[in-house]
Amino acid sequence: MRVHFSSRAFDYQTIRAMAYTTFGGAEPGEVLATVERIDEGDTDAWHARWLETARRVERLADDAAEAGNERTARGAYFRAHTYYRTAEFFLPPADPRRLSTYDRSREAFRAGLALLDSPTTTLEIPYEGTTLPGYLLLPPDSAGAREPYPTVVCLGGFDSLAEELYFLCGVPEALARGYAVVLFEGPGQGAPLRYQGLTARPDWERVVGPVLDHLGDDGRLETEGVGLIGVSFGGYYAPRAAAFEDRVGACVAFDHMHDLWRAAAYETPRLARLLLVAPDALVNGLASAGVRFSVESRWLLENGKWVFGVDSAAAYQRTLRRYSLSGVAEEIDAPTLVLAGEDDHFVPLELAGEFIDKLSCPTTIRVFETAEGAGEHCQVGNLSLATGVIYDWLDDSPVAEPV
Repeated sequence: MRVHFSSRAFDYQTIRAMAYTTFGGAEPGEVLATVERIDEGDTDAWHARWLETARRVERLADDAAEAGNERTARGAYFRAHTYYRTAEFFLPPADPRRLSTYDRSREAFRAGLALLDSPTTTLEIPYEGTTLPGYLLLPPDSAGAREPYPTVVCLGGFDSLAEELYFLCGVPEALARGYAVVLFEGPGQGAPLRYQGLTARPDWERVVGPVLDHLGDDGRLETEGVGLIGVSFGGYYAPRAAAFEDRVGACVAFDHMHDLWRAAAYETPRLARLLLVAPDALVNGLASAGVRFSVESRWLLENGKWVFGVDSAAAYQRTLRRYSLSGVAEEIDAPTLVLAGEDDHFVPLELAGEFIDKLSCPTTIRVFETAEGAGEHCQVGNLSLATGVIYDWLDDSPVAEPV
């Protein structure tokens, strides 16, 4: 599916921003009017034009809030968050514009969150001598609502933010069905990466465990048998945690990502095998040449070195091989839902079958087709369909059953 750009990188990020219209995080007209002012491959213009849109929408939010129009303000703050996040996306990690734009995205989201009808709490989760940031959202008050609430924990992946997960994971839909929802960021993500320098780690059971420990102190939440939803690269993190964490009652890989190296090498397997034994100087030289001609290649390399805390392409490719569920997936006991897209350009559909074959737990797979508008990575063309599948499945899982 293409919306505006011929390049895959720019066009996918356009679809990604537009997708959040479903849950109040964007408007198609604002997205399309923005990208009309951006030339193909111009990452500086990408930042500048999205920043202009974000600022304009945030001013609308401020005016509405000052006038006491809270619903209007909430929607505009949420949209401004998406546009600030999108403006930041292609900036190099060390670019001074990156942190300030990120800060604005988080501030806009929190301004909108404060105007929600549902109870919300900002979390600081103890973790290895520091804290991880997150959000707890409870269902709106309703007659007969039971406590403790069945609980869903959402986590992102390679570049998503906790705030973005509100839209990508369809949190309003989860709340309407009576789930409490936790969104958080771990090492290699969001604020922990930007402010604490915490880089990614493969053993995410040691990240999810402290989160569940912290939630266990809240009597409003059911934390024995939580639903765990991992988005994008979180499709590795969530199943990895479920393999070692008995408190996970159901796991959703949204999308599947059982082997990061296999996904990265899928289109050029022979070249990938050669590069694994090539001298570092050759690998680094080829990578440097490649990023000069491809925005996507440049972003993947820059973001990958930042997220994983490595300083070269050669070290990056070695690190990717550590993120595999081979020998681990078999240990997952919780029912698992695997989502896959027919047109996913990050994780080939064929790898979903490999993942399913490794699982011995009760497993459901849903492959989204191009004709459904949901065939891309994380089904960003049709989040209504994807989140409906997820929460219908969770409604029938142990997560929704009273303990």
